[in-house]
Amino acid sequence: MDNYLDQIIKYFIMVPLWPFTLLGFIIVIAIGVEIINRRRRADTVDYYDTTFRAELAGLYPVPTHWPEDLSAHLRTRLPVMREAFESLKSFIPQNQLRDYNIAWNKFYDFCRMNGAIDEKQADTTSPSGAEHDAKQVFHQLVTDLLSYTDQFKR
Repeated sequence: MDNYLDQIIKYFIMVPLWPFTLLGFIIVIAIGVEIINRRRRADTVDYYDTTFRAELAGLYPVPTHWPEDLSAHLRTRLPVMREAFESLKSFIPQNQLRDYNIAWNKFYDFCRMNGAIDEKQADTTSPSGAEHDAKQVFHQLVTDLLSYTDQFKR
């Protein structure tokens, strides 16, 4: 056993130290990049959540201030929410990216076309039933979008 230990000690005495210094430098750089990426991801997730919750205040999670014209109300807020959506997109895993885009497209379509959908539903059902359905659909769409940040909060 002493023979093996002597061989290892002689190896480290004879070998140049620059490869170990280089390896240490690379490891320090990699750790630094990982810390920066984690901070960027955390900031983006916070921005996404706060943007959606602020822009949809009174509508989500509990609809306390439901506007008369939901479509017009949401269209003014779409650019800010779209920016938050795009910023989080780079952190979504590739296998979830398609579903993330689909969830946004459903939400976007709902926001753009909700007035027409409500009028069609109002013709076939009572107005309160159409409004209740719109609230349920809206709540589910927003919940689906916000669910993509849960994986980063663990």
